[in-house]
Amino acid sequence: MDKYAKQLNDYLELMSRSTLLVDDGDRRNMKVLLTMLGPIDEQIIEARYGLFGQERMPIDDIARRYRLAAENLVDIIEKDLRRLAITPEWQMLLRRFSPLVRSRLGLEP
Repeated sequence: MDKYAKQLNDYLELMSRSTLLVDDGDRRNMKVLLTMLGPIDEQIIEARYGLFGQERMPIDDIARRYRLAAENLVDIIEKDLRRLAITPEWQMLLRRFSPLVRSRLGLEP
């Protein structure tokens, strides 16, 4: 996973763990951003990170649901994250984050 995809991965992890650090506007923006992937990939990402009220699912369970090998699912997730991480929309969101969120993501405040 390259550094851009890792930033998005780290943000999605933070988003799934902390309801206080991520506001409703950022959640709505992330929901819109995920729609760029298409419905199946969007569902995979939401299940992987436990977003928007979903339970977080293990990779193996998600892979079984979509009849994929776990390794193939990991590749899909990494490619999806990379695809989203290089969009201007994600770059705009990154600039809007609070200094605390930015520091949690390893960015300069």
